[in-house]
Amino acid sequence: MTATQATGPRAALAHRPFRNWFIVQIFSGSGSSTQMIGMAWLVVRATGSGVALGLLTALSLVPVLLLGPLVGTLIDRMSRRVLLVATQSAYLVLATVLAATTAADHTNLPVLYGVALLTGIVNAVDGPARQVYLVDLVGPQMIPATVGLYEVVLNASRVLGPAAGGALLATWGVVPCFVFNAITFVPVLLVLIFTHSGHEERAKSGERASFTAGIRWVAANPHVAWMLLFAAVSGMLFNLSVTVPLVTQRVFGLGGGAYGALVAVFGVGALVGALAASNSSGTPRFRTVALLAGATGAAIVLSALAPSEWLFGLGLAAIGGVSILFIARANALVQLESPAHMRGRVMSLWNMAIPGMNPFTGLAAGAVADAFGARAGFGLAGALFLVVFTATLVFGRAHGRDSAPTG
Repeated sequence: MTATQATGPRAALAHRPFRNWFIVQIFSGSGSSTQMIGMAWLVVRATGSGVALGLLTALSLVPVLLLGPLVGTLIDRMSRRVLLVATQSAYLVLATVLAATTAADHTNLPVLYGVALLTGIVNAVDGPARQVYLVDLVGPQMIPATVGLYEVVLNASRVLGPAAGGALLATWGVVPCFVFNAITFVPVLLVLIFTHSGHEERAKSGERASFTAGIRWVAANPHVAWMLLFAAVSGMLFNLSVTVPLVTQRVFGLGGGAYGALVAVFGVGALVGALAASNSSGTPRFRTVALLAGATGAAIVLSALAPSEWLFGLGLAAIGGVSILFIARANALVQLESPAHMRGRVMSLWNMAIPGMNPFTGLAAGAVADAFGARAGFGLAGALFLVVFTATLVFGRAHGRDSAPTG
């Protein structure tokens, strides 16, 4: 068996603890997407307001940004498995409460916003803990493959979840959306309870696992710092609900069906990119990942200039593929370059960038679209990608080297 085969996706999936975790995550991720569909539907039905809907999303994401400094030190200090048992239990309780209050006709805007805020608080811990738990399960040598497979999970759930939510809404109503989500956490908890990770490393008891120490480490490691900056820019790209409908309606004069089709095309491309990332088992190099970021920026800008909806759709598919491949490789690079005892703090910074910055990057894209047109709002993310990519080239020339990650 070659080294590549030993650390590729097949080897990762052959590892039973990771395989079990991979399977239940597709199920659970789909449930979470289904719940968001149900909550959004209730908000729209109650208010018909886009602002009210945007607030629902913001409440679920802002805690990720604000609580990052706290959860990073927590993840480096505590067992990730114990933390994940706590977060999955909290998700189950929230989904159950939402299902019960909705069934009793007691769900109103304060309840929905409260659940969204509490979900965001749980997300702040769950996101980075889940990333580091992948390493705990299989060890650092399989990080590239497992991160790619994790992107497969995310993108598969983004397709399956909305499909399940739409079907449940159309047939049995909104309550089953929340019941389904609650049920999906049961197999996740069973896998966590009966799985013992063999590669867990935490900050030593005598070490002060401060968040500022994590920031100082990132500042001293430019490759990781650049990847975090790219990650923050990526949030603007993934606000498709802000920019794509504007391009669909204002530029091409199309309706909701076309918008749904365009988002689906992006999802198909993203899934292809995730599958490609899962087969990229080699250690990522900074220059290669930066080039992927530059290619993402170029694809966005060219798509923003597309003269027809068909070319725009092809552009979205290309953006989906190359952007997810970039995100997965950048994530792997950040984790491989981070010391084991500091990985939680670094990944909390990653989580603060994606998805923590999404509410603000979405507002920026929307503001540019209103001021300068829908094409400009969509293309803003691409322009920023290219600006940061150009800065990395200047940085590389100034230092005269392209060092590979140390692992």
